[in-house]
Amino acid sequence: MAKNISKRIYEQPSLYLFVGIVSAILIARLYVYFGGNLGLGYDGIKFHHIFLGIILVIVTGLVFFSLNEKLRKDIRAMCVTAFAFGFGVGLISDEANFLVSVGQYYNLSNYYQPLNLYIDAIFIAFAFLLFILSVFRLKRKQ
Repeated sequence: MAKNISKRIYEQPSLYLFVGIVSAILIARLYVYFGGNLGLGYDGIKFHHIFLGIILVIVTGLVFFSLNEKLRKDIRAMCVTAFAFGFGVGLISDEANFLVSVGQYYNLSNYYQPLNLYIDAIFIAFAFLLFILSVFRLKRKQ
């Protein structure tokens, strides 16, 4: 019974959504910490990671809602879609948090202010709570 539940936990899209969110925030933070720029540039226009996140959320949302019946039958495809969606949400939340917390003083030195890190931690905790709730729902079904 316990083995069956642990197998079913690994098949939960909420797990991959959570892992995607955490991965995106950690990768964005580490990239900037090790000297990377916050945005990609093209022809003088800066594309920050919020835009990359929006593109990921739009694409994965379109895929999910267009192929909903097929994804429900293929748990692996659903989990990959959940990870990509979570990664996009993580990029959006990290950049939005940064933009809101520093306001007009937008520079890299403000990227690691304690308030900014606390808000990211709260968002990660909320995503983890959603995952835990889906695990409890699994246990109740058995």
